[in-house]
Amino acid sequence: MSTNNAGKVVLLGFDGMDFDLTTDLIKQGHLPNLKKLADNGGFSPLLSVFPPDSIPAWITAYTGINPSEHGVLEHMNYLLDKKGEKTIDTSVFHEKTFWDRISKETNTEVCIINPFMAYPVWEVNGAMINGPSFIKGPIQSSNEDYTSDIEIPGSIGGIEDLPSRSTIKPFYDKTVSDTEEQAAFGLELLKKKSPGFFFQTFLTTDRLQHHLWRYCDKTDPTYPGRNEVETGVIDFFNLVDDIVGQFMDELGDNDTLLIMSDHGHGMRCTHCFNINELLRQKGYLKSAGGSKKFNKKILLEKLKNRVLKFMNDHDLEEYMAKIAKWIPNAKALKKGSHITNYKDSMAYASDFAGTNPFGGICINKENVTDYKAFRDQLMTELQECEYNGKPVFIWMKYREELYQGKHIDRYPDILFEMIPELGSGMSMHTDLFTVNPTHKKVSGGHKKNGIFFVNNPEQWDIDKNACKISNIFETLISLYGLTGNSKTTLSFLNKK
Repeated sequence: MSTNNAGKVVLLGFDGMDFDLTTDLIKQGHLPNLKKLADNGGFSPLLSVFPPDSIPAWITAYTGINPSEHGVLEHMNYLLDKKGEKTIDTSVFHEKTFWDRISKETNTEVCIINPFMAYPVWEVNGAMINGPSFIKGPIQSSNEDYTSDIEIPGSIGGIEDLPSRSTIKPFYDKTVSDTEEQAAFGLELLKKKSPGFFFQTFLTTDRLQHHLWRYCDKTDPTYPGRNEVETGVIDFFNLVDDIVGQFMDELGDNDTLLIMSDHGHGMRCTHCFNINELLRQKGYLKSAGGSKKFNKKILLEKLKNRVLKFMNDHDLEEYMAKIAKWIPNAKALKKGSHITNYKDSMAYASDFAGTNPFGGICINKENVTDYKAFRDQLMTELQECEYNGKPVFIWMKYREELYQGKHIDRYPDILFEMIPELGSGMSMHTDLFTVNPTHKKVSGGHKKNGIFFVNNPEQWDIDKNACKISNIFETLISLYGLTGNSKTTLSFLNKK
């Protein structure tokens, strides 16, 4: 599509809204407004980046640049990252986003609310309103006159502390109230200002699923039985649907409504594949403890593994984060860097994607005779691994097969996706497969397929093969007759 036909474009982003779950809920009779969009407009899975995490995914959506080009691969560790310490270099996307292009090059008034990590705000034609994510700071409006008569919700930006079993219901209630007040704020601005382009992100969808999943999913092996939030995920999706309906009611015949998420969400892996232990057994990875049976580093590693198992077995997961804050080098213990001799090793697992099915393996080129031959040999050996009679890996690739950007070296040499029940474990001197000790605390995890919806002002066609978050930038600016700066991205939304 080349123009927006003089109507406004409204884009709603719901962090972590999953394609499969959304599809299932529509089939079950939930989400009537999203069903209407699916039936009369368009609905498609939206493929995320690798790994599918909010920080690299949203930056790619904003800019049309894949993570190997923008180089931001950080993820949030809810158990070990302290509130206020997670920062990234916003110069990667500062004034380089789709709303900047639309605002500056078409003189369209834009209203941008709560774009993840886009803080501090900057000047646009209209207003950009945001609060800090993971860092301390005030909520800002780039145009105070624009928002002078409307109170900005204090919940914009920010991240909630980890809920416990005893606070899960208050956590859910606050997440609902935060979402409702953010939606009311966005709707009021849309009504009063009627900008040509409106974009609002809701981060609460992702945060709620991370912590509520096992309380709502009876197939989760840690499901606690009947509880006060057991319908929380479904109820929250119904709230999202109601919010979508409220925005639909504000649109005219020529207006375009788009709905997207940065990645999907589902049950987080319940077990870990300790790849470093496999590499140690094969002689590719050296233990920092050497070969002595009673080396203190090995004893510490074994003690760590036993303590984590004990806490998991006895439902003491509530204390993990509290204890971790007081343990020196807790992050090193989790990453396994205290027990791993990286310098003298041929290969080792990377923790760049956290404890998830998406991961990678790094190779020390200086310690192998033939890099390509060793990488091929290692991939062949790994692809033979099985778990409960099933292959561990869904796919495995050279990193250059996935991306080709200037920061490709920030990715591990080998990339993979495992079966959903497994995540990358960093432990050594233990079993190859162990229970994920943090699953009970963070039971929801990311999946690769988010959602994309469009309404039906003039019969849209979604090219599902191109429906990827890396093409969101090109798709949005194309609605205003603009084109991107790269030949590798394209619009996936076209007129029939």
